[in-house]
Amino acid sequence: MKSQRPHHGLYNQGATCYLNSVLQVLFMTPEIHDRLRQLDESQITGTDKELSNIFEKLKQTTCGTENITEILGIKDVHQQRDAAECLELILRKVSPQASEVFRGKLTETTKCFEGHIIIEETNPFWTLPLSLKDRDDTTYSVEKGFKRIFKKKSYSGNNLVYCNECKKKTEATSGCEMERWPQILTLLLKRFEFDHYTMSHVKSNRCVDVPLTLQREKKKYTLYGMVNHMGDLGGGHYTATVLSCDNNTWFEFNDERVTEVRQSFAEDEPYSSGTVYLLTYRVSQMPVETNSENEVNENQHTGEKENGQMGPSEVNKLQERTVFKIETPSLQAGGEDISVGETSHDTDVETGNSCGVPSEAKRSRYEEAQENPSVSKARAQSNITQTNTNGKLEDDTPLNQRENLTEFSLVMEKGSKRTQKGNAGGWKKKKKKRKKKKKKKRRRRRRRRRRRRRRRRRRRRRFHY
Repeated sequence: MKSQRPHHGLYNQGATCYLNSVLQVLFMTPEIHDRLRQLDESQITGTDKELSNIFEKLKQTTCGTENITEILGIKDVHQQRDAAECLELILRKVSPQASEVFRGKLTETTKCFEGHIIIEETNPFWTLPLSLKDRDDTTYSVEKGFKRIFKKKSYSGNNLVYCNECKKKTEATSGCEMERWPQILTLLLKRFEFDHYTMSHVKSNRCVDVPLTLQREKKKYTLYGMVNHMGDLGGGHYTATVLSCDNNTWFEFNDERVTEVRQSFAEDEPYSSGTVYLLTYRVSQMPVETNSENEVNENQHTGEKENGQMGPSEVNKLQERTVFKIETPSLQAGGEDISVGETSHDTDVETGNSCGVPSEAKRSRYEEAQENPSVSKARAQSNITQTNTNGKLEDDTPLNQRENLTEFSLVMEKGSKRTQKGNAGGWKKKKKKRKKKKKKKRRRRRRRRRRRRRRRRRRRRRFHY
């Protein structure tokens, strides 16, 4: 059990109660103490040094805040300021390593019903503002207001949103998600707001139910500090109510006066207050980040490899290696087969054998037959009537095969003539189009010349008269 130590206050220089309250909350935050100790000499700023000095003095006695007001640039100590602005000013002045305890990131995303992202903005924050204006006139619930931040909004009817992907206005939904949860969550109750009826800023004294714990997405936060404001917009006073980590006791810091709070904070019943302004929660349960889905997929993939089965990627590759084959009657001439029209997407390079692909000799003959049918016809006839080495005429090929060969060569010849005619016709059409364009240009030039002549004649007539 930790020994109880006395807590000390801070002297008020005039109207620096807002600064004293914020400093007492920071003093009761051990996380920022640890960050300040871990800083190197090159990273330490002037605000870090003065903040550490005040923390060391508060452990022993009541002290003043003259040095830190000078570093923060607070010249008029008799002017009332906002406690939330003072907290953000200190967090901006200290090193980023120390202020990282309070920093969070909130992402707002707007999507259409097709799933396209219209707007996506990620903004860092130190305090989350909660508006006290709602439809209920009863006590405001901080827990409901905190959940309302992450509630999704829908745009429909007259409130459609334009989507660049859909190229039209469409229905959409928007919502906020916490990209990075802060270690210390600070909620700002917006008691000072602009009233459109009176056209001035007013303070809301609405009673607020403050829960001891807040929970969201495996994150659990526990209340440990409050900054209270008594009075109105023109003038008032700030105090701090903070939980001591030494003996789990709540203390109220009113400048240099420190008193123990007798009221107990129950977990089941929220604490009601009409003066609370800032709430600080400490994370009490860190989320366990696990990539369970990725691990399962990797295990399945490795298991399939061990069992000799193909994974999904290998199956897709096999599907891509499909063979498209067009079979035509083989042409045998001189004891050789000429197969036409076999195509594929894959060949066996190592062995030289084709997987449904014709050999190079067959390809060359087929291409030559397409380019010059007369040569292919002569070659086919020469293959049919081929002389032997003994001087005898060799015509042993069957008659039906010779007819097929001649028919094939005739078809190829007709096809080539058709393509030539088609190409010739296309060239003539292009030539006609060019002539028409030239004629149009000539006509336009003639019209322009006529117009110019008419204008000149009119000018001459005017000058003559």
